[in-house]
Amino acid sequence: MLPRQQHLLNALNACPAARNECFAGNLAAPDGAPAARSIQLTRDCADLCQLVAAFVARGSEHVKFLLRECAELCRACADEETQLPPDYCRRCTDACRQADNACRTAY
Repeated sequence: MLPRQQHLLNALNACPAARNECFAGNLAAPDGAPAARSIQLTRDCADLCQLVAAFVARGSEHVKFLLRECAELCRACADEETQLPPDYCRRCTDACRQADNACRTAY
């Protein structure tokens, strides 16, 4: 596997792990309403990152179509997280920004 592909895979796999932490933090927030959109984006982002990672790992010719959407979703998720308390979302925001950047440079 090329270093560029490995970098992309690392970023895609780090995002769902960080998202799980953020998801748990959002659920535990005293007022869950402001975090509702964040929770949905968190789940969508983690699921898409895992799917794209699988396409990258097997060298699918269709991965280029998924990379753009993954980058956009990661960016939207990171932007949403910046509007919430930073304590439990910082790692998630960073992971999403890295996945966004890795996806954008890969297509």
